[in-house]
Amino acid sequence: MVALYGTWRVATAARAASAGKTALVRAQARLEARDIGGATASLQDAHRDFRRARSQLDGLGPLLPLGRAVPFVRVQVRGTEAFVHAGELLADAGLHITEAAGKVVEPDDPDVPVSGAAGSLRSVHAAMAKGIDALDQSIDEVAELNGYRLIGPLADARADLARRLPRARRQAGRAAGGLDAFLAFAGAEGPRRYLVFSQNPDEVRPTGGFIGTYGVIAANADGIALERFAGIEEWIRNPAHASAQVPPEEAPTAFRIVEPGMPQRLANVNATPDWPTAARLATELWQRGGEEPVDGVLSFTPDALARLLAVLGPTEVPGFGETVSSGNLVERVDFHTHREPPEVTGDRKRFVTVAVGAVVDRLLRAPASQWRGLAEALAVSFDAQEAMAWSADRRVATVLQGFGWDGSFLGADGDFVGVSEFEFAAKNGRGLRRTYDHHVQLRADGSARITTSMTIENPLPFDPRYNLDSLSYVVLYGPRGAELAEGTDETFAAEGTLADHPSASWLLAAPPLGRDGAKVVWDAPEVAARNGSDRMAYRLTWRHLPAHEGDRVRLRVDPPAGWRWAGARPPSVVSLDAVFSGTWRLERSS
Repeated sequence: MVALYGTWRVATAARAASAGKTALVRAQARLEARDIGGATASLQDAHRDFRRARSQLDGLGPLLPLGRAVPFVRVQVRGTEAFVHAGELLADAGLHITEAAGKVVEPDDPDVPVSGAAGSLRSVHAAMAKGIDALDQSIDEVAELNGYRLIGPLADARADLARRLPRARRQAGRAAGGLDAFLAFAGAEGPRRYLVFSQNPDEVRPTGGFIGTYGVIAANADGIALERFAGIEEWIRNPAHASAQVPPEEAPTAFRIVEPGMPQRLANVNATPDWPTAARLATELWQRGGEEPVDGVLSFTPDALARLLAVLGPTEVPGFGETVSSGNLVERVDFHTHREPPEVTGDRKRFVTVAVGAVVDRLLRAPASQWRGLAEALAVSFDAQEAMAWSADRRVATVLQGFGWDGSFLGADGDFVGVSEFEFAAKNGRGLRRTYDHHVQLRADGSARITTSMTIENPLPFDPRYNLDSLSYVVLYGPRGAELAEGTDETFAAEGTLADHPSASWLLAAPPLGRDGAKVVWDAPEVAARNGSDRMAYRLTWRHLPAHEGDRVRLRVDPPAGWRWAGARPPSVVSLDAVFSGTWRLERSS
């Protein structure tokens, strides 16, 4: 009878612990859905379930030490105790993490501006650190459960937790790393200064567009402030900055196309499709011009500012009698920069300078009640590469690269296309559309013959000010190890490799209401990875032209003779509004 009573108590505790695990899973789902209140409630439910389980075990009284000693029963008793303790730690970890998330979503002081965010986020950092410590302890506890032969629902609960916890830990670590990076970026560990550029996609560049304005942001323990903001020409024309240039013979290919060549200056540091490279050059030219060193470089487009204005609200542009909003900012920038008669203002880019400065200033003064909306808007902009950031601080740089926000030209195995475009003397970049006909003929060994035909369409009418044509230096990067094959159009220059990817380049010019294009053929050694003798996987990565929309790929992939697609096949049309990546499996059909 005593053994039966003890077994009943242990089984009841196990059921309560299993219910606690279910509540933890529910909390995780709600936290991922950004339902902070729901996640907190589920974690409190989990705490109650685990307390109930512990109460059942404690109810054994003097039988508990006996249960720990009886063969088989002791395994279940000790296993249940360990599971309950791990569950309690997990619930504590979750409550600390939701507390941290709640302080971001609903700050203690809703009026603290973005410029003072670092001070407010220190408490968030402390709560997150406690949560991760508790999470690490619970992961160790669950791992120790592998030594117990648990039965019934508790065994299933242990297996489910063991599967879920590594992902939860990665997510928590990612969030904590991002918070650490932001605090360092915001000057919590010492003063920081950053160059800020705006890129205009109307003048196509490999990382988005021409750099038309620049500014300096200073951050320290007291807050973040915009020190200065002006048109890029103002900086370049300053005689003190005359030495801040790269001579044509040392500059990228685009600067050697026009005879006798052009020097590379601050406005065109982004002549290759890797933002960290552009940013490092910018810091070097900045110091050559006699300026104080900076700790990083940020860039954004008018589209990114428009997303911020959707949260901040309409903003007045001083001196112009205009108000910009998320709905009209891009159009007003385009009008003043390209369409307004020059005699009206005498400086077409002054509106951009003043408008961008006003939006950045408004951003830094935004209250904490808008932080969540602004963070979400910025995340969308960074994901779309409408914004990019590079930091000289390795910790911050690692986090930025992990999020894909540093604008790095990252290579990839398998089939690969990377796009780079540098436009000369035109302001039609937003209107241009690119179509790529990409034909892959796979071989049984995983190699392939790949033909990519690029067509640039210029659907805009002739305009002597901004649409003579689309003259640009275009580079397409191909798969690692690939070699140019017969059928490739004559290339313009030997551009070399980038991230181990070979290249082909051309000078293209689509006339108004017309088109131009080029074709490259690659013999690529391994675009499909073999898995034994009867399976392989084809992978495609396509790095688009940042901050541009409307481009597309028409994709055709032919399996080798005797092979077929195992499941879904590659899509026939792919949008290039963002980086595209996909993998598809093949199997022998005979």
